[in-house]
Amino acid sequence: MITIRELTDQDAVQISYMLCEDEILRADLNIGPDFKPDFKRVLKDCRNWCKSRNATTFAVVLSNRTTVGSISLSHINNEEKTARIGYWIGGNYRSQGYCSAAFRLVVVKAAELGITKLFSTIAEDNLNSKAIWDKQGGYVTGSSKGKATYELICSHSHSFL
Repeated sequence: MITIRELTDQDAVQISYMLCEDEILRADLNIGPDFKPDFKRVLKDCRNWCKSRNATTFAVVLSNRTTVGSISLSHINNEEKTARIGYWIGGNYRSQGYCSAAFRLVVVKAAELGITKLFSTIAEDNLNSKAIWDKQGGYVTGSSKGKATYELICSHSHSFL
């Protein structure tokens, strides 16, 4: 079982470790060899990123309190009731359903915030991410330069997933 929560200091410690040591994650996020953030840097960068993108970032946490990734609602537009979803899961925790579960939870959060449409841009070769959107009723609205734009309409039925 997983939960999502706003980032705590302990989450930032675990995220910092993954960002420094998880070579799969570092490659996926295109992190250079010299970037080794401590937990204070993770918290600062997250706050700055959220502020600049009108976003909320959540830690993806297992029932044993292990933080396995991050998921966010960004580019929140209250007038249009839209937001972008972004996420990553550490290399050791992939293909176990954690990202799908976190996705369902963040869709519920979005609906609670009054957001009616979610979107993301996904690389055409990122089959796992595309499958997450497909399972939740997302659909492709366009593609360009090897990336597909996905949308998902939030409804009250997502509150019961």
